[in-house]
Amino acid sequence: MRKKLIAKLGILGLAAIFLLSMASYSTDQEVTTKGKPDKPDKPGKPGKPKTEWIEFYGDLVGGQPVDGCCPNAGPFPDYRMCLNFAVGDLPAGTCYDGKLFISGAGAGRNRHYKVQFGTGDCKVAIEINGGVIDYDKWNRVLTVTFTDELCEDWCTGQPVAVVNFTLVRRAY
Repeated sequence: MRKKLIAKLGILGLAAIFLLSMASYSTDQEVTTKGKPDKPDKPGKPGKPKTEWIEFYGDLVGGQPVDGCCPNAGPFPDYRMCLNFAVGDLPAGTCYDGKLFISGAGAGRNRHYKVQFGTGDCKVAIEINGGVIDYDKWNRVLTVTFTDELCEDWCTGQPVAVVNFTLVRRAY
């Protein structure tokens, strides 16, 4: 009888020690469902720069810092562009204040670049697709060379001119 009492007290004591240690463990640290403590958050990666230098030279001329250019749904930032070719009745060499959109399109060997520029009233609204893309990963500079590419009127889809220019895009 004495051995049974000692055995029961021993089991009860071990159970009490186990419960007390679990209570103190759960108050010291948060426990996940797998029984491991939560890991601290990793520091976030730095975001992409918001301001870029976008420059054109050749038949399209312009160069300025641009904020937030150019996700697929906009915004279309303000940009001053000079066109060294005639657009309708407008003479070559004229500069315009308008909205700019530039973006890569296609995949693999069909990868190309799209440049759209317009004043908003369809007086000047051009779109050029094509170009040879060269991205310098080390310096983070995108260069797209457009050679003998068709420039179309963005509003009507009619051809405007065949153009040659280079686009350079880099962090500012």
